[in-house]
Amino acid sequence: MRSCGGGVTAWKGTNTTFENKYGVYIASSDLVAANSTIAATMKGKCALGRPWNNLHRSIFMDTYMDASIRPVGYITWSSIPIPPALLGEYGTYGPGWDPVGRNTTQNQAGVPTVMTTQLTDAQVKKFRKPEDVFITEQGKKNIDWIDEQFYAW
Repeated sequence: MRSCGGGVTAWKGTNTTFENKYGVYIASSDLVAANSTIAATMKGKCALGRPWNNLHRSIFMDTYMDASIRPVGYITWSSIPIPPALLGEYGTYGPGWDPVGRNTTQNQAGVPTVMTTQLTDAQVKKFRKPEDVFITEQGKKNIDWIDEQFYAW
C-alpha cells in the first residue's frame, strides 16, 4: 500500500432480485506498506474498508496485515452498517490483526460497537471458492469468465 485513503475496500452492495454473494474477497494476501520508507508514517492509519451501504460484503481470509492496518479494522462512512452487511475476517494475522481493537469500534455517538465479524470455518466455507460466490439468477455457478491459468481453486 502506498497510502490509505478511505480503506483497502469501499464496497457498495448491489440489490438484486436473487440472493447474491457479491462483494470483495481478499484471500491468502499481504496487506503491507509499499516500502520501508513509508511504513512508519502509515502505522495504524489504514482501514480494512468502509461500507457504502447495508449490502456491503467484504471478507479478508488467511491474510497477513502489517502495522499499517488500524486496530479497529473497518471504519464507518456515516453510520454503523446493519445486517445484511458483512465485514468479515477469517485467519487474518500479523501486527495489523488486533482482536481487542476489532471489538472497540465506536459509533458516531461514541458508543462501543462491533463491526468486524470473525468468521468460523463453517461461515467462511461459502465464500472460499469462486464457484460458490459467482452464481447466476438460477443459482448455477458462473465462472466461465475466469481465465483458467489464474484459477487456482
